[in-house]
This record gives sequence, structure tokens and C-alpha cells, in this order.
Amino acid sequence: MHNLYSTVFEFASELASVRVLEKNMLWLCLLSVALMCIRRWRQPAELVTTVAVQKNLPRLPMLSHIPQVLFLLTLLTINVWLAKPVIPLINETRTLDTRDLFIAIDKSGSMDTILKDAQGNDEDAQGNAYPRRIDAAARAAEFFVSRRKGDRVGLAVFDDNTYLHWPMTDELSIILKKTALIPRHTNGGTNIEGNNGPIQAVIDHWKEYGKAKTKVLILVSDGDAPMSEQRIRELTEGMNALGGKLYMLGVGEAWSNPDNPDNAEQAEKLKPLKTLVANLGGKTYAVADEQQMLAAVADIDKLEKSSVKVETNETFRDMSIYFAFASCLLFSLFIVSVAFTRERT
Repeated sequence: MHNLYSTVFEFASELASVRVLEKNMLWLCLLSVALMCIRRWRQPAELVTTVAVQKNLPRLPMLSHIPQVLFLLTLLTINVWLAKPVIPLINETRTLDTRDLFIAIDKSGSMDTILKDAQGNDEDAQGNAYPRRIDAAARAAEFFVSRRKGDRVGLAVFDDNTYLHWPMTDELSIILKKTALIPRHTNGGTNIEGNNGPIQAVIDHWKEYGKAKTKVLILVSDGDAPMSEQRIRELTEGMNALGGKLYMLGVGEAWSNPDNPDNAEQAEKLKPLKTLVANLGGKTYAVADEQQMLAAVADIDKLEKSSVKVETNETFRDMSIYFAFASCLLFSLFIVSVAFTRERT
């Protein structure tokens, strides 16, 4: 019984959504009704003069109306058939706007330093030591990757050279495993501007394997590395040619507290890198502790959120064939009813 109700409900829902493509043909329905009314009004009354004629009249007067009703229904179904009834079908296609994301984390010796808060403390109020810069960077990368959906993500670390931890992939579980390995080793200096630096390495990787229209590089470093104006122009042109964008997470006191005289010299070295980020339409985040680093990657996640594009197109299921069958059936019943009731047409 439940299945019957469901079937009836679905059929009623479909009927309620029927649309006609030739609406002007529906005026014929009104014309058909009007002609039948006029015919009925102008039909002369029959006078029964003999018993023999009276025997041939139908015993139930209402039966004499059946042929006219069936003929009218036949005309109406033909008219609806000609109006081309259809049921609209909405076909929806969802496309995920994916991105090519790359995370490059500085693993130079300076990243082995303990993070300090804005007051210069290296432990919290409970006496718990703050994590190393490299530990905080690895956890931030893990946090960011875990929030992505449908994007391809690559991972690299760098010191004097750049080391590809994993190429871009949509198997983000692999990237998450690789982020846990980042804090194991820290050594060397910081090389950002060189041909073997992280930005150039990512540009080369995108040229060969990049697929998405949107490309984003997230660079995590204390940024203690020089950059010439010529190299800034070259990297800017290389990134712009691929549609790349750069976000910088600057770790350490030189980023978070550049006005401190003790940090003045190092803060001056960071200006070229900030200029490069600005040229590429990105954003620089100064992070002094792990919470600020997590907040920064959460903000990048919002700015570069993958969107779902929904495309719809409308098709139709032709229903006119049903009305064609109905008109044939009704006309057949009309012929039978005329013979049965002896109705004059």
C-alpha cells in the first residue's frame, strides 16, 4: 500500500510540473467546449409519437450524454497533444574549482630556534616551553592541508637548496604524512632568491605539472636572506606568467616586532621579500607564536577557498504521446457509446 501511495504521489507531482510548448493551441480547448455547447443548444427536441419509437430510447436518460462527453474529451486530448506537453528535467553539473597549491618550508638552522611571544618570552604562563619554529611550521602545514578539498598540494623544504618532499597530488593523506617528517632535520642557510631556491623550484614544477588555473605558493621562513631588485623582477615575471600568487608566513621577531632596535638590521633584509609578495598579489603574515601561525594559514584557507561551480541545463521529457494514446482510446469509446445509446452525431 505504501508503494502505491508513493507511485500515485510521484505521478501527481509529475503532472503538476507539466508545461506546454505551444500554449496557443490550448485556446482550441475553449473553442471545442464552446462548439459542443452550441451544438447541444441548437439540437432540436425529438417528439415521440409511437410506442415503437419510445422502445428504442435509452432506459436511462443520462446515458445519452456519454457520447457527447467522450467526443468532447477526445477533442480536448487532441488539443493538448497538439500543444506539446512536456515535463522539464533539470540537469545539474557540479564542478570543483581546484587549485595547485604548494607549501615550501624553511628548514635552515635558524628555524631550530624556539618561538617567542610578543613580550620576548619563550614559554607560556604555565611554564610550558614554546615549540621550535620548524615544529610550528610543520603543524601549520598539516592544519592547512587537512582543510583542503579537491585541490592538488605539493610540499617542499629548503635551506641552501630546495628539496621536493612530494610533487603536487590530490592524495592529501600523503602530504599529511610528509609534513610530520619536516622537523627532523634543520641545517644550513636560507636561499630564497637563487635558481635552486623555493620560488624558482615551484615555478619550474608548475611549468611541467601545473594544471589548475589558480596557483598558490605558501612560503614559511624567517626570511633572513638577501634579494636583489633584478631577481625580484625575474621571479615576479615567472610567477605572473603562470598566474601564481605568493603568501608569506614570516617567523620570528624581525617579522613580528620590526620596530625593536635589536631587530632593525634583520628587518631591513626582509623588505625585498615583502616587495615580492606585494608584486604577486599575495599577503605577508608576521607570526610570533604557533597560534598566530595557525590563524594565518586559516586566513589563507578562506582567501583561497575552492568554490563549486554549478551549471544547469534544462531538457524536456515529451508527454504528448500519452495524450495521443488517450485521444485514440477516447475516440474508440465514443464509437462504442454511439452504437450502444443510438445517439445521433
